[in-house]
This record gives sequence, structure tokens and C-alpha cells, in this order.
Amino acid sequence: MHPTIKPKTNYNSLNIIVVLILLVLTSNSAHSVTPETLTTNTETAISAQTFNNRINVLPYSSYFIDHSFQFKINDIKRINQIDWTKNQNSSQNFGQINAPIWFKFQLRNIDQNPEQLYLLINYPHHDFVNIYYVDKQNTIKEIHTGDLLPFKTRENTEPNFLFPVPASQTLLDVYVSIRSEGLLKIPLYLATQTQLNEQTKIFNFVSGIYFGAISIMLIFNLFIWLTVKDKSYFFYLIYIVCSASFQWTLTGLSFQYLWPDFPLFNQYGIIITSILMAVSAVIFMQKFLGLSYNTTKYDQIWINILIGCFIFIALSSAVVSYHFALQMLLLGASVMVLTGFYIGVKYWLKGIRSARFFALAWFSYLFFVILYLLDSKQIINSNVLTEYYLAIGSLVELSLLSIAFADKLNSEKELRVKAQNELLDIQIKMNLDLDTLVKNRTIELEEANTQLKELSVTDGLTQLKNRYYFDQAFKKEYKRAARESWPFSIIMIDIDYFKKINDEYGHLFGDYCLAKSAALIQSIVHRPSDTVARYGGEEIAILLPNTSLDGAIKLAEKIREHFRETEFTNSGVSQFLTVSLGVSSGTPKPNNQANALKLIEIADQCLYKAKENGRDQVVGLKYNIEI
Repeated sequence: MHPTIKPKTNYNSLNIIVVLILLVLTSNSAHSVTPETLTTNTETAISAQTFNNRINVLPYSSYFIDHSFQFKINDIKRINQIDWTKNQNSSQNFGQINAPIWFKFQLRNIDQNPEQLYLLINYPHHDFVNIYYVDKQNTIKEIHTGDLLPFKTRENTEPNFLFPVPASQTLLDVYVSIRSEGLLKIPLYLATQTQLNEQTKIFNFVSGIYFGAISIMLIFNLFIWLTVKDKSYFFYLIYIVCSASFQWTLTGLSFQYLWPDFPLFNQYGIIITSILMAVSAVIFMQKFLGLSYNTTKYDQIWINILIGCFIFIALSSAVVSYHFALQMLLLGASVMVLTGFYIGVKYWLKGIRSARFFALAWFSYLFFVILYLLDSKQIINSNVLTEYYLAIGSLVELSLLSIAFADKLNSEKELRVKAQNELLDIQIKMNLDLDTLVKNRTIELEEANTQLKELSVTDGLTQLKNRYYFDQAFKKEYKRAARESWPFSIIMIDIDYFKKINDEYGHLFGDYCLAKSAALIQSIVHRPSDTVARYGGEEIAILLPNTSLDGAIKLAEKIREHFRETEFTNSGVSQFLTVSLGVSSGTPKPNNQANALKLIEIADQCLYKAKENGRDQVVGLKYNIEI
């Protein structure tokens, strides 16, 4: 009689580092006991009579990929053996196929094993899983489940897929069909009830230690945050919660306990929790190192771009395929981890002591992310640690970040003492030479004010004047043109198919095109009185005082020709761009400035007319009504 206690095979546990190191040391011998096998003409049958450790079934199986999505079990039975592919190694990672993959193997001497046997798929994120037990071409039992079906479709209450083997049979042909849009990891094992119960004990111990460590870090840093009121601690707390939620979802426990009847939630659970974790991590980087536009403008811009990218991935996941959303998410997460490591090293080299632990934390996570990527691309073989790479990296990273916070507190204390001493020295020096100090300070403030004023009217990406400066310059030049009775022209420029360039080659290449386009236009416009400004998005505007419509059109044509002749090359991508240009011109009249904006509106209308006519052209119009 078999035991009645149901096994809990939560093998996707989050292991602590010490236990995982032991697993690394023993991974090569974990399955050293080879089960007794029987060679037939077609398959190597697995003898289930006795075995000391769970058996990796894959080396004894053959597989068939159904690219037609049409095969049923009866069709699979009729496939010739020559059409099956023998699994030559024990790798459990089949990449991302997005087509049903069938496995078949034989179990022998099932009825001679005194314990209940189970087939275990030790990965909870497969969309559809079908098991067929066949005796002499007759299907005696079939099971249909998957994480796109309600949790109640499973014959057990475990996050992983667990299937009891019919105990009264001597020989069985087993067919397993798996389909998933995500990573096709198939750790397929044959195990006894006792082995599963033993694994349950290990899981409960290890997961208890892991989540206990996470809880301790959370409570400890919560008290520190309540004491010091540092925003970086608050976002670190959010990051810890999001990391734990991500690991909870990754193990399949959230599907088991939180939304067992809502598989749609489960499908996007990984994407949602990982995006929350990534966004909280990026904001935490920003707050921990004190990044801002006033200190490190480009780092701050990059941080905001990263946040925008993750928000975009979250929104687009509702319309693009799950497979593509995972690819974007994996890329974004890799860039995020690289950014954390880069920023940590950068500020470490700048002398910020706490940044060394920050850099080390992200390096550790980067190391395990690289291992995960190598495994997902089948560059390295899967092993018992494969499913734990992200969990290990997360735990090590969070621990090192806690150390970084402690070091930061000590550093800030030392800095406060140092600042107090320096302040005392400064006060003494001010008393000795107050007049000189005030004068020097005034000069410094004036220079800083000049720099800030210049930054406030300059676009960060293109280094052109920004929209605010354009509006002020337009008013001033318009009044001067009215006063002097000069013709006044405006050119509006838009890069053709810029959104397509961003979509195909990425925002980095798009930013490069904008910056180079701005430099190209600026090199053509020479007069000091002319103003080139970024008007918005990929639109650039030019103010041309004392310029007629013909002169403005000639300049616009010159710009258009320069674009056609200029190749934009960056990071291995090379493209020729074209632009559409709208030109308006008129002669302002004194005391009638109410219609000043009409000139911009006409230029904008001409720009859209150029686009409607096929792009890569200039359309101009003279505004004959008195303005």
C-alpha cells in the first residue's frame, strides 16, 4: 500500500548560498547511480524496479517537434522511429521553440517497485503539458494541464508538474507533449514517493532560510528608514519586496496560492513582477547615489530612459506576443544590471566609498544573469543550479546592498564630522579675509548662474537651443522685423520615418541620428542672427530674420540635399536619412502682432503638406495677409 501523504515538490526553491555551494560541489555526482536499462530496437527502457536517486528521463528519450501544431496522440503513435530524434545528452534546456515538442520513452518493471512512482517536470512555467500512458498502443491514461489552465486541472497541489505513474503495469510507453511561449526548460524526472518527500523537506528548510533572510533584511532596513528618513532606504525596501514577489512568482507559488483560477494573471505574472523589480531597482540606483540633472545629467537621462523602456515593455506586453515581451524584458533587465554595475564602478572611482559595495552587488547579479543567459541560449549545459541562478544573484545582491547602506551611514557620519571641521576652518578664514571671500564668491555665483542659464535654454540631446529659447527668440525677432520692415521666414524640419528608425534600430541609434542631424543643420546655418532650435521630438525649427521666401527655400533645399548626401553610421548601423521641410515667410507690420503665431502655423502646415506629397521635399508659402 502506498503512502497517503501528498508530496510537495517545490523544487524551484530559492536556495541560500551555502546550500547552493554544496550543490555545486556535488552536482556532478548527484545522479551517478545509473538506473538499470534494457536496450530494445527502438528505445532504451528505464527499469523502474529500484533506484536510489531520481532519474533524469531525457537521456533515455526521443523527441519530435510538431511545427504544424496539428498532431494528436494517435498521430504521434503512428510516426516512424526514424522521424524521432534521439536525445543525445542530458541537457534540459531546449531554448524558445514556441511549438509543441513531444517526448517518448519506456518504463519497465513498474509493478515491481513497492512505492508509487511519479513523473516530475521541475519547471512550473509551461503553457500546456499533456501526459499519455500507453500500453500496447492503447492509451490507458492521459493528463492535460499547464499554467494557461486553472490550477485545479492538476492531479496534485504542487507548483511544479507532478504526474503519478499507473502502478499496475509492467511496461508502459510514455508520451509527453509540452508547449510554451517562454523558455522551454524540461527537467523531466522519474522519482519515488520517498524521494519526493525528501526533496520536500529540503525545500521547506531552504526556502524558509531564504525568505527568512529576505524578511530580516526587510525589517532591519524598515527600522533604519523610519529612523533616518532616507528616500534611498524606502526604494530599497520596495526593491526587496519586488524581488521577493518575482522569486515567488518564478517558483510557481503565486499561481498555487494567489490566483489558481486565473491563469491569465499567472501568464503575465513574471513580466509584471520583473518590471516592478527593474523599475524599483533603477529608481533605487538614482536615490542611493544621488543622481540628478545638476550632478550627472547624462546618467540621469539614461536612468529615465531605462524607466521609460520598462514602462513601454509593460504596456506593449498587452499587444505583442508573450514570447517577444519576454525577449524585450530579458534585454532590458540585462541592460539594467549592466547600468547598475557601470554606475557603481564609476562612482567608486570618483571616491564614493559606499559605491564599492554597490558595484560589487551589481557585479554579482550580473555574473548570475550572464549564466542564466548562457543557459537560456544553450551555450552552457543545464544542471541542478540552472533554475537558481537568478535567485542566487538576487540574494547575494540584496545582502551586499545592505552592507553598502551600512557603509554609507558610516561614510556620511565621517563626512558630517569632516564637514563640521571644514566649516570651522572656513569661518576662521572668512574672519581673516571676508572682503576677498565675498568678492570671489560673487564671481563664482555669476559664473554658475551663467552656466545654469545656458543649460536652461539648451536641449540635452542635440545641443541646440530648446523650445523655450525658440519662443523667446521668435517674439524678439518678430518685433525687430516689424520695426525694421524686414521679411521674416521660418523653416520647420522633420526627419522622415524617424519612428521606424527607432523601432528597427533602437532608441540609441535614433538619438544618434537626432544629434548628428542637429549638427548637420547647424553647420549650414551660419548667420549669427539666425536661430536653430529643437522644436519637439524629431522636429527642428529655424528662425530667419531679414530673409525672403526665396532665400529661405534655397536654404531649405540646401539642407535637404546635405541630408541626402550624408550617411549616418553608428554601432554597426548605417543609414541615409531624408527630411521634409515646411517654409513660411511674411513681413510683419507694427502694432499688429496678434497674428504672429500664424507664421509658425503656416510653416507647420507646409511641413505636413511635404509629408503628404511623399516626403523628402520642401514646401513653402508666403503669408500675404498683413500680420
